[in-house]
Amino acid sequence: MSRNSGRLGAGIVVGGLLALGASVASREIMRRAGTRLIDWETVRDIAHRRLGDAAAPISAKQRAEAEAFYRETLLRIEPTVAEEIGSALPAALETPAVVDRAQWVDLNLATFRTLFDRIERALLESQRGPDTAGWALSRWVNRSVGNQQLGFMLAFLGRKVLGQYDVSLLAAGPTRGRLNFVEQNIVASATALGVPRDDFRTFIALHEVTHAFEFEAHPWLRPYFANLVAETVEQLASDTGGIAGRLRDAIGGGEGHWLERIMTPRQRDTFQRTQALMSVLEGYSNHVMNAVGARILPNFDELHDKFERRGDRRSGVERAIMRLTGLDLKMEQYAAGERFADAVIARRDRDFLNRVWSGPEMLPTLDEIRSPDAWIARLDGGAA
Repeated sequence: MSRNSGRLGAGIVVGGLLALGASVASREIMRRAGTRLIDWETVRDIAHRRLGDAAAPISAKQRAEAEAFYRETLLRIEPTVAEEIGSALPAALETPAVVDRAQWVDLNLATFRTLFDRIERALLESQRGPDTAGWALSRWVNRSVGNQQLGFMLAFLGRKVLGQYDVSLLAAGPTRGRLNFVEQNIVASATALGVPRDDFRTFIALHEVTHAFEFEAHPWLRPYFANLVAETVEQLASDTGGIAGRLRDAIGGGEGHWLERIMTPRQRDTFQRTQALMSVLEGYSNHVMNAVGARILPNFDELHDKFERRGDRRSGVERAIMRLTGLDLKMEQYAAGERFADAVIARRDRDFLNRVWSGPEMLPTLDEIRSPDAWIARLDGGAA
């Protein structure tokens, strides 16, 4: 046998071995990749691990004491808030939930999982042709990155969130929302601010109670909010063409937040409608809180001042994380929405401001939130 024949034979053998190895690797990639965008058990493990000692549960005694305090406080707050708003809450908020940081992560993980299920279905339906090892490898890599990002974000928020009105956006039917208080964060914040613990608990409860009035007293609001969330999710899943170029342009700078710059015009429109609603929700809540605060807490002004200045103590790393995740937009929502509510009250009255809850068509746009006179003029025109 000539050397050339030997090389040909060896090439066939080596090629066969490589093909066999590639086939085994391909099957392994397909097996490991699955069809999921996110491995939720891994995300949970990452979030809990990043919480570290902060993931320690609160004792049954502490939980019972805190829940009794919040129940009594909410029932005491509600009549004052109802008087200020001008409408009664359909049902009393007598069942607040006290959660620890790890429980807060798990509660919100369930919401994220439901949202991502919709994205996964949309992406799989849009995939053309059979599922290949290339598709699977891409999904595997993306899932690994996504697991780390979500785990990190949930752990970061798990240390920061004080109270949360869970409006049950994803539940079927008219399910009532629930007030969750992350007791460890509330106690730690009260200590850091140098304010009495129970006064700070009441301060946080007051803000969240107003959200309960907003959603529970206006039945159209929850499904409207849920539809905005669903619309956002579907657009992110089905309209991603050119995202790499938009991301490159966004990093280069421009108008608006970097998140807005990577969106398509259609995505940006939905995003801005969501931002407008969030601004009204947060701004209205802050306005009511400020209006009734002194009637409920004699030291309300001191608490409010210290709470508002807490952002001055954020580290550069925290500020960067908030910018990268878009959490800084939430801070802007509070400020812009509160300015809007205060301006409308000053120019008209509370009843005129409350027209924002009449239906989706009455909600201000982002431009109108920045220019309350434009919203007032639109409503005046509609009335005429």
